[in-house]
Amino acid sequence: MDYIIGMDIGTTASKGVLYQENGKKIAEATIPYPLIQEKVDQAEEDPQVIFDAVQKIIFDLSKKVSGKISAISWSSQMHSLIGLGKDNQLLTNSITWADNRSREVVTTAKKSGLANSIYQRTGMPPHPMAPVYKLLWIKEELPELFTQVQKWIGIKEYIIWRLTGKMMTDITMAAGTGLLNLKNLSWDEDLLNQINLEKEKLPTLDKPETVVEGIIPNYIQKLGLSDQTKIILGASDGYLSTIGVGVLNEKSFALNVGTSGAVRVIAPEVVVDSENRFFCYPVDKKHYLLGGPVNNGGIVFEWARKTIFGPDQTAEDFINVAESVPAGSNGLIFHPYLGGERAPIWNAQARGSFIGLTRNHTKPQMARSVLEGIVFNLLGAARGLREKIGEPDALRVTGGFVKSDFVRQLIADIFNLPVIVIKNDQSGTLAAMFLAQVGMKKEADLEKIAKKIDGSKIYFPNPKNVAVYQDIIPIYREVEHDLDQSYEKIASFQEKYPKLFE
Repeated sequence: MDYIIGMDIGTTASKGVLYQENGKKIAEATIPYPLIQEKVDQAEEDPQVIFDAVQKIIFDLSKKVSGKISAISWSSQMHSLIGLGKDNQLLTNSITWADNRSREVVTTAKKSGLANSIYQRTGMPPHPMAPVYKLLWIKEELPELFTQVQKWIGIKEYIIWRLTGKMMTDITMAAGTGLLNLKNLSWDEDLLNQINLEKEKLPTLDKPETVVEGIIPNYIQKLGLSDQTKIILGASDGYLSTIGVGVLNEKSFALNVGTSGAVRVIAPEVVVDSENRFFCYPVDKKHYLLGGPVNNGGIVFEWARKTIFGPDQTAEDFINVAESVPAGSNGLIFHPYLGGERAPIWNAQARGSFIGLTRNHTKPQMARSVLEGIVFNLLGAARGLREKIGEPDALRVTGGFVKSDFVRQLIADIFNLPVIVIKNDQSGTLAAMFLAQVGMKKEADLEKIAKKIDGSKIYFPNPKNVAVYQDIIPIYREVEHDLDQSYEKIASFQEKYPKLFE
């Protein structure tokens, strides 16, 4: 029997899952790595550290089946940027989606109209996460580096190049750069001319299921593989985690909430928004990934658990306390923008807040308000999608934040939609495994993936709670809008007096 490894290159860890070719999971391995955050707004990673982690995972999983690995397929974090110089030596770390140093470039681009042009041409909303803005920032702040770089790639491209010597990217990852034209699915030459970037400095484009021929012999031996093992180009984690929960069209939305979160849907045509509220990333000319990513998911829950209750209180303790008060938290509203925000407000300067606090509010109301605020924000991220695509039949949810019955019911009540919980919490690697089967001609397309995905439970909206949330959500939105003009002033104050926050 042959096996497939689905690799997920995450922001803080890489994970590999070993599958039989029938889709059964055999084993998995995870290796974490640190973010480099030595400067304000910096969020980088060492590509060599990630490559070492990936090698160890592949080797450990290969050993379990005596090297009978038919393919390795990839799911990857989006929006990373790596600069390679002459002879492909590293000139930068991997600048991740979380790096906000290009925020002033984004502000300028919004004022000039460039940001709207980028969105309409590429489907990339205006935010520092996008490599197009990172490139503009490097060009302005580090012009010598910008000139020295001979290739600009992302972390998945770097790892595949190390293993095969091929400098390639897939359409879904290219879409996340803000440089891929929505209509012709090629690098946007007009946009490249505007930023003085030669097309030759970008990787070649291909389909996610493409077989990248030829693992370098040294790595075949080192990783315990065979000369028959195929490297599949793979795709973005956003796309694969969406189809990996069975969302293959606009009838259902995928909601994933881990440390961060996202609401996503697959549409049959290009859909962009006059308010730039969601991204539109092509997969091919018949499938487009639409969605709103949020910075503030489970990471906010962890902050609240430690800050409001203390480090000794468990997540279960926090949820039990939150569950003890009624929906609406007695009018206490929490905006969860502790790390800036992408969708729905696309403001890297955004800050969190409690609104409506009185002497009658206690820790239980604050706890529930935090959970409600996280989900209100996700609802906002889905608002533009619902207006443009229509109401979905259900939400298909995954992620560490949605492990409890209470949070699942909370989502159903706030979205006023049935919530289907997906058993498999490794949807990205599962979809990567199916992608390998398509690439090796063992499956005709990805449609059969839906038959492998089981929903463990359905949660239906509680009409009483829905009514309460329908009353408070407009207030949440109104305050969100009112505070928008103050976020930059607050952020500037915090930067002016950094020692006040030590």
